[in-house]
Amino acid sequence: MHSSLRLLASTRAHTIGFIGVGRMGGHMLNNLICRGLQRAEPGGPATRYIVCDPDDRCVKSVVERQQRENKDVEVVVAKDPHEVTLQSSTIISMIPKLTHVQQVYTSSSHPSVLSALKSGELSPEDVRATMCMDESTVEMEGSRAVSEAIEATGAGMVDAPVSGGVYGAEQGTLTIMVGASSPEKFARAKPTLELMGKRVIHCGNLGAGLAAKICNNMMLGISMLGLSEAMLLGKKLGLDQQILGDIINTSTGQSWASSTNFPVPHVKIGDSSPAAHRDYANGFLSALAHKDLVLALRAAESVDSPLYVGELTERVYRQMMDKNEEMGNRDFSVVYRYLDEVVKSGSGKP
Repeated sequence: MHSSLRLLASTRAHTIGFIGVGRMGGHMLNNLICRGLQRAEPGGPATRYIVCDPDDRCVKSVVERQQRENKDVEVVVAKDPHEVTLQSSTIISMIPKLTHVQQVYTSSSHPSVLSALKSGELSPEDVRATMCMDESTVEMEGSRAVSEAIEATGAGMVDAPVSGGVYGAEQGTLTIMVGASSPEKFARAKPTLELMGKRVIHCGNLGAGLAAKICNNMMLGISMLGLSEAMLLGKKLGLDQQILGDIINTSTGQSWASSTNFPVPHVKIGDSSPAAHRDYANGFLSALAHKDLVLALRAAESVDSPLYVGELTERVYRQMMDKNEEMGNRDFSVVYRYLDEVVKSGSGKP
């Protein structure tokens, strides 16, 4: 082995690559680093981190944060996923769409994870030691094809989408749903995933993590729309919205939407800090919530499963963004504001 490859192998085993350090990924990387420091063995090798994102602002933000808060941790920047893969035995990604996942992992026209694994720049042992964890929420079949292409090289890959939103990413309380081709692959990924979440659950084979996430997020959208309708109805019936909110959260209507991300401004629920208190900023974007609803509809169509309420919820979010594109960039609880505006406009229906 050339001396450069020996040096690469010695550092690569203790390097984690993170691709996609935006709204969610930046917080997840911070927990990965901070909890990794807490669990590090005294005198053991230091973990090195390499980040990659097309948005230079996101990269600058996470690097500067670690320079302030964890000065002894090495965080470097890679120009593309190929470079990340050459330097990292563990690769994590948190990116928006399937096309992005495909470009990062399997593109033949851009420097990708697969191009690095096949380049000959890594030894067969280093390829087999590589574990990829895609935490994006994308189409199941496309994700499975990407994972199979990566695993065909001898590397490992799991789909590991998360639930808990930006707040859960920041607090490290995410639920992480994992699809893996074997229990052994799940066992390899789990210790790293545990640094970013509260629960890490093996859901089944490749794609199963995404199946669980899609079902969960469809229910999330449905519950937010139902809560918004109930609160608007209560308002029209003359109920005090704080009183109604308190009742819902101590009764059978309680949900994550009502206890953590209440959609009505000025209603205070416990110690929660919902996006509605910040003009619906800095939360789970409506555009992403709608994307997940579309994923659920496509999945349901492929297996002939009825989604009566799911279809209605998708339509409401789609119409909301068609009428006001800016709402797609607000937290998905902004659907309450949209319904309120519909009532005020006198149209009566979304």
